[in-house]
Amino acid sequence: MKQWWMVGFALCGAAGAALAQGGSAKWMGECAQWIAMKGYSVDYVEQRTGQRPSGNMAQNWRTNLDPKDAGPNDVVFLSTNTPDGKGQRVEVVDEVIRAGDGSIKAFRTSSMNIGKMVEPYCHVTENFGKVRRRTVAFDRVLGAWRPGKP
Repeated sequence: MKQWWMVGFALCGAAGAALAQGGSAKWMGECAQWIAMKGYSVDYVEQRTGQRPSGNMAQNWRTNLDPKDAGPNDVVFLSTNTPDGKGQRVEVVDEVIRAGDGSIKAFRTSSMNIGKMVEPYCHVTENFGKVRRRTVAFDRVLGAWRPGKP
């Protein structure tokens, strides 16, 4: 009995914190099992950097860095294809790839939940909770965030 109580409390706590930070009540309730598993890109950022900006969804986070100044361990915001056009995901920069003139050509990034969508309503992909690495062209980056920078 004690174990179920702790699981229930953790689910309520995660959902309550996420709701207070920008998720809709309906979505938070219907996706609580996924939220509790901490496999989204925003969860990876928190696991990797030890920090998480205010807001449950990446689109609610505020940038604090020009993308051209991003480097390893900074976070980049990428647009995702959503019906409302506001969808975003976040990925941690592992390496900056520069062009011959020194400008940023791309980033090598890592994150979770990258891939084919398997549960669209809750934004769950085939790689939910799995770290994946990839190269992202600089022109796909909408903004950047540096942990610890105001």
